[in-house]
Amino acid sequence: MDHYSSLRKLIEDDIDCHFFDSLESTSSFLTETPYSRRTQLCVAREQTKGKGQHGRDWASQKDGSILFSLRKCFSVDTNLNGLSLVIGMAIIKSIEAECQLSGLKIKWPNDVYFGNKKLAGILMENNIHKGFQYVVIGVGVNYLLDGQVNIDTPWTDLSQIVKKLPGIDQLTASFIKNILAMSKDFEFNGLSGLLSEWSDYDMLKGVKIRSKESKEVFEGKVDGISEYGALRILTPDGFKEVYSSMHIEYI
Repeated sequence: MDHYSSLRKLIEDDIDCHFFDSLESTSSFLTETPYSRRTQLCVAREQTKGKGQHGRDWASQKDGSILFSLRKCFSVDTNLNGLSLVIGMAIIKSIEAECQLSGLKIKWPNDVYFGNKKLAGILMENNIHKGFQYVVIGVGVNYLLDGQVNIDTPWTDLSQIVKKLPGIDQLTASFIKNILAMSKDFEFNGLSGLLSEWSDYDMLKGVKIRSKESKEVFEGKVDGISEYGALRILTPDGFKEVYSSMHIEYI
């Protein structure tokens, strides 16, 4: 706990906080924690079995990565499509403010990139319990990796792309505060705030893709997102919407 004392002081008092030097997965920890209407936070210096999208692993290093998960309670009536995009934007806004860095993009639906290299990833897991939706938001940001980490996609970290690296506690607290504020706005206003500036952060704009979702194969160019966070694809037969990246191929 001593390692996190300065971080704890930067975080709102009404959050249940759990800190670990080493943990299999911050998201798995919160999934197994008793439900609470209060927001729950789990931060770890190291994950030994970090979770990525579609069952993949999230590679990281102790104190070289910013690793945390939040579990938030939402009304059962809240449409959560697009929440991962809001989380991605919250991460970008924190980096812009704390690091004076521009040029970050969101690769729909859950990654933050600088150039063609991944900087951060988001994992969303949700279920319904006693009439409420509980969403576990897993965040991993490459902070200061030593190059020995085994990541299966081109990657970068903040130490390589910013002039002055902010303290890890300061940056982690900024991520958490922005995510909480922007997810609260999302709960009441949907994606209206994000849509107004999406084109500035859209990594896939104009990219050609092939989709095999729901046994329907089609090709087209990415043309933004819908009001519910779906990827809009312009095809010869008009616009189509895709809600999962699992069956998308880039062509």
